[in-house]
Amino acid sequence: MNFIFAFPAVWTIDTFGRRALLLFTFPQMAWTLLAAGLCFLIPTESKAHLALVATFIFLFAAFYSPGEGPVPFTYSAEVFPLSHREVGMAWAVSTCLFFAALLSLTWPRMQDAMTPTGAFCFYAGLNLTALVMIFLFVPETKQRTLEELDYVFAVPTRVHMRYQVTKALPYWCKRYILRNKSVTLEPLYNFENVQSAQRSSSMSQDRRGSVKEKFNL
Repeated sequence: MNFIFAFPAVWTIDTFGRRALLLFTFPQMAWTLLAAGLCFLIPTESKAHLALVATFIFLFAAFYSPGEGPVPFTYSAEVFPLSHREVGMAWAVSTCLFFAALLSLTWPRMQDAMTPTGAFCFYAGLNLTALVMIFLFVPETKQRTLEELDYVFAVPTRVHMRYQVTKALPYWCKRYILRNKSVTLEPLYNFENVQSAQRSSSMSQDRRGSVKEKFNL
């Protein structure tokens, strides 16, 4: 299940975007967990009990696979500078696997203490909390060079949060809820300076190469 539904991410992670995949899949994971938890209220004698619980858990896995499954590992590889990327990725992967193990170890006791419905609803709430945090704190990194990524992560978090709340959210509401096609979104990043710096650096390297060839250095 996880393997099959991870394939959409192969074609969309660099077109639809890392942030967009997370923002799309986390609400779906929240409602499927909520639905699975509520289905435990159906009497166990009913055939619908097991069928519906399994259905919503499978739906959760289907939404998890293209979003929360591959995106954190891709994002972790981009967020750290080259000088610290190996250490950063090691910490990112170990942190992810640590909390996965913690979830597995604590789940039986959570079911006993909170009932299956309460435990599933608890994790549905965590998914909604994560959705808000992704919206506020996670910038988009699709199709960016290393220099552009440095520029993206140099933008202060408070600036990114203010932009999402005051610019991106009103734009989304006007464009997709009110169906106003004339509204435009002011970009947060200006990559013209980064691209010009890249061109200058490339020209400088070419000139140095020409000088070395001329003097046989």
